[in-house]
Amino acid sequence: MLPILPQKLAQVDLVTSECFDCGDIFGHGRFQRCLFVLTMASVCAMHCHTLVFRLISGDVDHWCKQPRGEGMMSAASWRNAAIPIDPDGRFSRCTVYKHPDDPNDTRVVSCDEWDYDPERQKSTIVSQWDLVCDRQPLLVVAQAVSILGSLIFMSGVGLVADHFGRLPVLLSSVVALQLATLGSSFAASYSVYVLSSFLNSGCVATVMVLSSTLLFEASTHRRRSLHLFVAMSAGMLTAEGWFVFARLLRQLRQVDWIVLQIVMLLPTVLTLYAFAAAYESPRWHVANKDMAGAEMIMLSAAKKNHFPLITTACMLVRLNEEVALSAARLMVTGGDVAGARDLRHRALVMFCSSFAVTFTMFAVQLLETEAPSGTNSWLQLAPIGVKIVGFALLLVAVRMTTAPHLLVSTLGALGGTSCLISLTFPWKRDLITSVLFLLAKPLVHGCDVIIFTTAMNVGGAAVRCVTICWLFGFGRLGGAWAATLLTVLDVGHGDVVFALAGTVLFAVMLAQLRLPPMHEVLILSSTDPASKNIAGVEFMKHTLDTPSYRKESRSKSRTSSLSSRGPGSEFYTTESY
Repeated sequence: MLPILPQKLAQVDLVTSECFDCGDIFGHGRFQRCLFVLTMASVCAMHCHTLVFRLISGDVDHWCKQPRGEGMMSAASWRNAAIPIDPDGRFSRCTVYKHPDDPNDTRVVSCDEWDYDPERQKSTIVSQWDLVCDRQPLLVVAQAVSILGSLIFMSGVGLVADHFGRLPVLLSSVVALQLATLGSSFAASYSVYVLSSFLNSGCVATVMVLSSTLLFEASTHRRRSLHLFVAMSAGMLTAEGWFVFARLLRQLRQVDWIVLQIVMLLPTVLTLYAFAAAYESPRWHVANKDMAGAEMIMLSAAKKNHFPLITTACMLVRLNEEVALSAARLMVTGGDVAGARDLRHRALVMFCSSFAVTFTMFAVQLLETEAPSGTNSWLQLAPIGVKIVGFALLLVAVRMTTAPHLLVSTLGALGGTSCLISLTFPWKRDLITSVLFLLAKPLVHGCDVIIFTTAMNVGGAAVRCVTICWLFGFGRLGGAWAATLLTVLDVGHGDVVFALAGTVLFAVMLAQLRLPPMHEVLILSSTDPASKNIAGVEFMKHTLDTPSYRKESRSKSRTSSLSSRGPGSEFYTTESY
């Protein structure tokens, strides 16, 4: 279990599962490419589920509905005669004259039913369930329940995945996600929609975290963070492009919100690819001392990558020896308590960083509509282009610098941008505020991906899922805090929210700077051809002559007979980005 008691954490073997490079055991090829595509699809699906609420919950003009009965007026006549005028010169949305037929009676009452702008009535859930006026808080509740879903799921999924394996949790979550998505797409009531959104949020977050973990644990040490960064960035950009398409569809035609939601959530179907691409992580088997399962998976991966099986056999013999030595060493020493404390401290800093970045992300998403959009048409098309350029620049930086330096730099840049937005937001200067929001979007998403990939290096396979799940959960907690503050303070106080975001970002940046360098772990190296032949013969004798091994191998399910990992050279260093 992750960072509660260092004494217990010290008794967990966090080194052996990271002491080999998959590239030396089963190579790099189709096996990893399938996981790359799955990770990209799962990130795209998760981002689509995050954006869909903005698509179908847009504001729509409304006014009190005319009572049924004799003497019905036209819509225009009713509004002119019965609807009061607010101080801003617009028709009131929530009140109606008590006696509309008496021009001298100016008393108003709240209304129970509403009429909506016919041009946008069908495209939003606001008109579907009357989420206006006194019922408007229900809209906030729906979003809060969605955030709560991922938060609750993440608090327990990591423990289950680290104990029972990544694959069974991933596949069950994919099935549950498909069913929950269908439920939310055809929800007949508000309560059914909210419940489905709760399940959607938790399941899609689980699928994203576990598929990303499998890709990371299957890639080479030198390139695994880079592979994960590219897969997540590509998934996010694909979702953003899909969101632009869905918005254009809503503007060009009067599309029902159910159709809009189905279109926006179509990428969810791509997560079914997990049944063809996902395999249990060999590192998880090694961490749990299940060498029979690890060997079967690695041999299957080597065949899929057309990697020499004799090399795989050689490295498996050495890995079995290392596992036995590590177990004996742990029994003698009792574990590294100081290292466990360092791990707990590092994980806590990463959790706080995720909290700060997601807080800023939600502030940008919730307040960008309040920022003046300006009259320039390029501002409407710029966001997706700016994000593409931003991720391209970050990709170049990833290849040129180390993960800690890049993370500190992006946190500082995002903190500075947040402070500038807090200064310009009250002035309502069209160009300056809009440009700052454009800059904040790629920064906040890029920083989120960098934190996620960097946190993968914290701890070994035995605690990796719980670490990443808690990281994601802390991020969602930050998003919930941002939404709560904006609800309490009102959107007019966006400057306060961004000032707070900038302060927290600079605080976690300083905490990142104070972290000591990560410990390096020695990697089992390849051996000469003669040793490979000898080790290969010994391995085949072991697999053929041991009855218990043959029996266990035959009884292994697909979960144990397939998995992933790739080539590389170094291990577990901060330079492996």
